[in-house]
Amino acid sequence: MKLVTFKVHTEERVGALLDNKVVDLNSAYALKLKEAGVLNPRRKADALIPNCMIGFLEGGKESLDAAEEALAYANAHPDAVGLDEEKLVMCQCTVKLQAPIPRPGKLYCVAVNFYDHATERIKDPVARQQEIDRLKSLKLDVPDVFQKPPSLVVGPRDPLIKVKATNQMDYECELAVVIGKEGNYIPKEKAYEYVAGYTILIDVSARDQGFPQDVDFRIFKGDINWTKGKGMDNAGPMGPCIVTADEIPDPYNPPLRLKTRVDGMERQNNTLEHMIISIPRIIEYMSNGTTLKPGDVIATGTVAGVAHSWPDGYLKVGQELECEIQPIGVLKHKIIGE
Repeated sequence: MKLVTFKVHTEERVGALLDNKVVDLNSAYALKLKEAGVLNPRRKADALIPNCMIGFLEGGKESLDAAEEALAYANAHPDAVGLDEEKLVMCQCTVKLQAPIPRPGKLYCVAVNFYDHATERIKDPVARQQEIDRLKSLKLDVPDVFQKPPSLVVGPRDPLIKVKATNQMDYECELAVVIGKEGNYIPKEKAYEYVAGYTILIDVSARDQGFPQDVDFRIFKGDINWTKGKGMDNAGPMGPCIVTADEIPDPYNPPLRLKTRVDGMERQNNTLEHMIISIPRIIEYMSNGTTLKPGDVIATGTVAGVAHSWPDGYLKVGQELECEIQPIGVLKHKIIGE
């Protein structure tokens, strides 16, 4: 399934994508239950498919099974209306897609976690490959992690504000893991059991706020102020959906591909096979003494091609930014002034 959070008027709902349409899972499930003769169908639907994505994920397999039933019902009855005469299936153009988890409990990001990104400041190809080989020889096993304030999360089509505080607004297209089951001290061998699915997060950065310039981040031991440089307003675009883990059982086989375009020009294009610290190891590390809960999000790093690698590459007002990871989809954002 491709799970979404959407708004109709001002009400937030949990839905699923069906081609270019959005299914209201709660309404579809309530109608299905009514037709099956279940008493108080709305009450049961509200319990298993609440309006909050975190609440839905907390329902575990029972909620996911209910959502699958609702999606199948809506697919078979696309013109049906719900218990309150509401539409079950709506065109995306008539609703507003939110970030699939608009207010994650925890939002972690792994820094410099791809070999190509870690070495992209090295322009000589031979020297760059030598540095990649050196990094691989170190068998790095501890991710460099920072947190973004969850309040910075915005939806998959929202404009991105270029704040006046920075002249170096950068992008990083990242695969984000959505936790689906509470746990701590999770061994990497069991890590995927705690994954609800995957979404896209753009780690928007202000390179002139908190970052020393022209350094190799993988070996630099000085003071990097991740919180400031990664914490500008609207610095966490997320979406457009959560693809459930059953549809991506192994993100490395085949390896998912991360792409970024600015005004249609390709900036980033590479796969997870270049990742340094694996997703299972990241989950193992992050859960060591920290309880991960449903709806927590971990962005796993980006590939080469960020803005500072391109001549005059930083984002400017008026440009359009697109980040794509299939089968999840594409984030599209217009850059606007503050």
